[in-house]
Amino acid sequence: MVNEEKQIFHCFGCGEGGDVFTFLMKAGHFTFPEAVEELAKRYGIKLIRREPSPLQKKEMTKRETLFRINQLASDYFHELLTQKREGEVGRRYLTQRGVSEEIIREHRLGYATERWDGLVEHLREKKVSLELAWELGLILPKRKVGDSTLREGPRLEATNFYDAFRKRIIFPILDLHQRVVGFGGRLIGEGQPKYINSSESSIYHKGEVLYGLPIAKRYASEKDSLLIVEGYFDLLTLHQYGWKNSVATLGTALTEQHLQTTKRYTKNLIMLFDPDPAGIQATLRTLPLFLEEEVTAKAVFLPKGEDPDTFLRKGSREVFERRLAGAIPLMDFFFEWLIKTHDIKSIDGKVKMAREAMAMIRKIPDKIRKDLYVRTLAERLDIREALLYEMIRPSPKERPPSAEGEKKRLTEANLQKSEEMVIRLMLHHPELIPIVSEEKILEEFESPLLKRLGKELSSLFQIKGRLDLSEALRGLEEGLRGFLSAYAFQETGIEGGKQKRVLKDCIEKIRRRRWKRDETDLLRRIQEVERQKGGKELEALLIQHQELAKKEKGLLKESLRKG
Repeated sequence: MVNEEKQIFHCFGCGEGGDVFTFLMKAGHFTFPEAVEELAKRYGIKLIRREPSPLQKKEMTKRETLFRINQLASDYFHELLTQKREGEVGRRYLTQRGVSEEIIREHRLGYATERWDGLVEHLREKKVSLELAWELGLILPKRKVGDSTLREGPRLEATNFYDAFRKRIIFPILDLHQRVVGFGGRLIGEGQPKYINSSESSIYHKGEVLYGLPIAKRYASEKDSLLIVEGYFDLLTLHQYGWKNSVATLGTALTEQHLQTTKRYTKNLIMLFDPDPAGIQATLRTLPLFLEEEVTAKAVFLPKGEDPDTFLRKGSREVFERRLAGAIPLMDFFFEWLIKTHDIKSIDGKVKMAREAMAMIRKIPDKIRKDLYVRTLAERLDIREALLYEMIRPSPKERPPSAEGEKKRLTEANLQKSEEMVIRLMLHHPELIPIVSEEKILEEFESPLLKRLGKELSSLFQIKGRLDLSEALRGLEEGLRGFLSAYAFQETGIEGGKQKRVLKDCIEKIRRRRWKRDETDLLRRIQEVERQKGGKELEALLIQHQELAKKEKGLLKESLRKG
């Protein structure tokens, strides 16, 4: 639902909400700067850009140069493969692997010859900084840093370097903006290592980039799923056979940054990894990350010795489709693996499996899903569910919940209506915010989330002298934005002129509730001190109790007088 007057949206199904920028970021998979630029372009608004500092200008210039060097290298490798006589070895190899010309063009595949200085000479002719090319891992020094050859003169000569990629098929690695950030290389013929990758640099971090994602992102959104494989050729074969919603990791485990990027397109991931023990362990190590990021992960294990590339090229397309359709939820696979690992006919085996399983289950944010897995585990181990829940009961020392976690807890629980009404009155009648601030009632809120919402609104009002809802939404973390947009759509339903009276009533209720909690805590402490026969401490606590009773009595009189 869109509120044109307030310029916000809210989805009552998933709880997402925000302003026009948030909407574009969610619907169009834009970053915030991209959303701003898109809207400016759409409505002919010229953006006034802040002048960068000299240091920032220097860093930006260097980044642009690094991207340019990578692009020059990519064009060089691609031209060698597709147009030059020296690329015949690479073309023949790719033909043998069944890679089509369309895939070669789409993924800008290339070839590096056996020459030791082919790329070095090409970059020198283009008047490129060889030091920066070295930083990108495209070329390497002939001697170690510190040797006399590398210390001579302010600039390094081409003769001091050699090509890092030789006699290899080249896989350019692109970021989401279609810029080349690095390269992978597959050796043709005998030798080691079979695969090499660019070293990490200021523009390339393996833990943030997935091979093939610039192409896959559109198909991942359309199909609401993303296949994840390990190898370059696995990825190319999947794309060639029509599964363009596929990406490949770059010699590293999946990271939080990977998942935060893929979640922009889909939350349904299917892992295709080796069925050997190492592959299984690697897959299971990603499970906690999937659970914490609230991503639905499934696993497909192909026959021993097979990968997506070899499996599909043997003509097993229909079988592959069936395996994808029957992908196992990763949590279910984890249970099966635990059963195979532990002897659940023995008491020790049951205890070990229960501990390992519950350690994983406690990471599931969704309450219903968590409950179902606890029930399944209880049935398999013949253990009462209550005992399993006892294993994951939070300790008092645990951190307070995040905004996302608090949001989920509060949507499931019955929020205190008085606190909710105060927030809604602040939103729909900002002229009442000074009263809220003067009464300091936000400090007495029971809900940490509503307290944070109220403080954000109050702070913005004090700074601006008004309440701009779009600005408030942009300044909030994601967990709070959905909550605030929902309240913005909920009118108070209070007749004109009575809002101030309702606010005062809510403040009284919140205060009375707070004092009741304080009184309960105080009486408990008094009982404890009485048992320990603490003289002066008991006297101090009794005085506190009397003071609290006076406050309650005063509030009651004020309430009766108003009534």
